[in-house]
Amino acid sequence: MNFNDDTFLARWLNNELTDEELKNFKASDDYAKYAKIAEKTKQFQIPAFDKEGIKATIQSTIQKKPSKLIPLYTRWASVAAVILIAVFAGTFYWMSLPSVFTSKNGERLVFELPDGSSVELNGTASVSFSKKDWKQNKRNLSLTGEGYFKVKKGSKFNVQTPNGTVSVVGTQFNVHSLNDYFAVECYEGKVKVAHKTTTTMLTPGHGIRFKNKHSENIAISNTIPNWMNNNYNYSAVPLHVVLNDIQNVYKMTIDLQKVDTSQEFTGKLITYDINKALKAVCTPMGLTYSIKKANIVINSN
Repeated sequence: MNFNDDTFLARWLNNELTDEELKNFKASDDYAKYAKIAEKTKQFQIPAFDKEGIKATIQSTIQKKPSKLIPLYTRWASVAAVILIAVFAGTFYWMSLPSVFTSKNGERLVFELPDGSSVELNGTASVSFSKKDWKQNKRNLSLTGEGYFKVKKGSKFNVQTPNGTVSVVGTQFNVHSLNDYFAVECYEGKVKVAHKTTTTMLTPGHGIRFKNKHSENIAISNTIPNWMNNNYNYSAVPLHVVLNDIQNVYKMTIDLQKVDTSQEFTGKLITYDINKALKAVCTPMGLTYSIKKANIVINSN
């Protein structure tokens, strides 16, 4: 029997001790304590990872001088138990952190969620979710901006936005949440849209949008959102939505000078010439514009 074997604890945790070694270990004064520690670490969960506290505990354990001579395996068990707890703590800390995907101005970002569902973000949009909650089959994420979702069947899938929540099981849909504008389009399956005190169920080919405190049902003839085809058509859409699309299409920034962006625009966005695009939008709305490199300044007349 060699209690000074520095692999003793690892062999014990892996059930690799001989019958004689295990018998002697169980007869020791410290066995019950370390057996309890090993059992508790299997259920260990903490809300945050106290890096400094764990570091201090490990240093204290290592530096503490024993009052009597004890077998090496006992000291190793103390240190290893603390390290084991630190590993579990770090794992839960990492799992509790949100995953964040953000697209830049003019960028389209495609990524896959932990369950195999996919998201494609339009420019200047963001999605965040918790890895820990997702692993527990709680498919909740937050969205700002515009995103197209292809959701694998499974538990309820919730897209939370500042304007409302979209809930599905398995489907394809587009969500556009920008300031006080909220639009949802269903392309496959069923989509439940909750906005303030109203709840609407959408089926393929149907959508709904909320603007200026009013809701409006919309028909969808295309198979994917227009923005994914670089095809922008508007029917009484708030100006700020159109200007945001211009920024993404031309990868430019827009400065507004005393412009009422709640006024509505109807028409098509020209995607091949910035001057023609701005003229088509600004002229009928009584606005002027100037371009300086990658910056657009829009003024009211």
